[in-house]
Amino acid sequence: MDPTLPPALPPTHNSKTIPRFVELHPANPTPRVFQNHTAAAGNHPNHTPIMSTIAPLTLFRSFLREAKKVDNYNFREYAIRRVKIGFQINRSLTGIDRDVALKEGQENLDILKRQVVLGQLYPSATSVMEAA
Repeated sequence: MDPTLPPALPPTHNSKTIPRFVELHPANPTPRVFQNHTAAAGNHPNHTPIMSTIAPLTLFRSFLREAKKVDNYNFREYAIRRVKIGFQINRSLTGIDRDVALKEGQENLDILKRQVVLGQLYPSATSVMEAA
């Protein structure tokens, strides 16, 4: 055993204990105990897990990215407007409704991707709005 290493701590962790982190703030010497992020997510009523916000944002950005690739000006502007409105309408969904909306959104994104490919195969004339 190496004398420079601290002695090993006895194993006190079991599968039901939650790791905690203690923070000391210079202005307030009373220690504040924090649970790890995954454990705190289920305990706090106003906490939204990170994954629940990442999936819709990723889908939204993907929709906008694909909508900007549409060849025709009118269809492109309609797609961008429709994406924004659709996400605003479904902003307050939770639980199973949210999961269903995300699945439908992914299917609609696939449709938009196919439409972009078709638009690139058969390009339209440049619109007056784009010529400026």
